[in-house]
Parts: sequence; structure tokens; C-alpha cells
Amino acid sequence: MHAHEEPECPFEDLLALVCRKWPLLVIATVGKKGERRFVELMSDLQGISPRSLSQILAELTDLHLLVRKDYKGIPPRVGYSLTEQGRELTKAVRPLLEWASEMRPEKGCPILNTIRGS
Repeated sequence: MHAHEEPECPFEDLLALVCRKWPLLVIATVGKKGERRFVELMSDLQGISPRSLSQILAELTDLHLLVRKDYKGIPPRVGYSLTEQGRELTKAVRPLLEWASEMRPEKGCPILNTIRGS
């Protein structure tokens, strides 16, 4: 599917997103730690670029997996937390990640470690 094409299946965009590394790590981190600010996620997710994180947060919010909350104040701040669908997704992918971890135990799994809280 090209970026300008509409997905044929309503789940196609969701599957394309969560099959990538960073979206799963964002979901797992927010699921483990609760509401997170952008700068906290940048610190939690070593190696992600600010541009990639911004894009992923927008995509996860559009898919109703994250909710964005704006706080008034100086400076203004924004927090991201899981929606019910986001929590359900975390529960759904955990068995797959655990299976993958068992199949290749010599390879560390940062996604699974994040979900488990390791």
C-alpha cells in the first residue's frame, strides 16, 4: 500500500503501524509507566528521533490507541496515555512477544522488557 492509497481493510493501517518497532515501544512504555510527556518518552526510548516520535504519537492518537491531554500553564505541557483500546492491544501482543522471546532467548527484546517492566 502506498501512502496516498486508502486501506482496503480497516485494520490494515493498525497492523502496519504496530508491526514496526517504535510504535510498540511507545505503547509498551506508556502502558508500563502511565501518562508520559514527549521529553519523558524521548528519554525512555533511546535512539528514537524527535521527528519519528512526533509522527508515531500522532498516528497512535489517530488510531485511538493513545489519548493526548493538553495542560494549561507556563510552559504548557502535553501528556499521552493509553486508551482502553491501547491497553487491550498491549494485552494482545504480549503473548506473541513472549513466544518470540522464548524462541530466541539469546536476543534481548527491548519491547518485551518494556512491557514486562524489566
